[in-house]
Amino acid sequence: MVSSISDNGGRSCINASTVVAPKHAAEIADALARKLGPIEPVAPEDENARLSGFANPKMADSIDATIEEGLKTPGATEVTAKYRNGPRKVSFAGGTYLRPTIVLCDSFAHPLANREFLFPYASIVQVSQSEILKQIGPSLVVTAITNDRTFHEALLDCPLIERLNLGPISTMSISWEQPHEGNMFEFLYKRRAIAVKNGA
Repeated sequence: MVSSISDNGGRSCINASTVVAPKHAAEIADALARKLGPIEPVAPEDENARLSGFANPKMADSIDATIEEGLKTPGATEVTAKYRNGPRKVSFAGGTYLRPTIVLCDSFAHPLANREFLFPYASIVQVSQSEILKQIGPSLVVTAITNDRTFHEALLDCPLIERLNLGPISTMSISWEQPHEGNMFEFLYKRRAIAVKNGA
């Protein structure tokens, strides 16, 4: 889950933006916050660099303000705040960065649930397993960590999931033959007819 949320600075379309759990959501949120909260910007050449700076600081300002505004709505708690030791938005070596943020939401109805931002951000939502597929909405990639074979079948049948990982596989783990959005053949190629005349 940490890799899914934070690899590539949390900026990829296949980064996890929501963790849905049928139980123990608060414990999962806390475990993720412990791992991600302390991450801070370092020099880009540092092998431990895990955050990307914003070329336009106004975008970082806007995202930070959106999260702060969302936290005013009852039903959400930022869990990373107690492990971060400082603000979410920071300046470092002339750049503007947003530090990882994990928000525990009481439902998908909360404005910070199921949101995507250009940094390591995820909402954690507790939903009964029978309701998960009704609430997640269209998903580019889903990693399902479950041994429930009946739920596996339901996930495989769900038309809202573009790419499905069964087991502890990072959403960031891809192979080139897998579709990105829709069918890879249709994404990369256009069908056309070709006629060749002798001597051409």
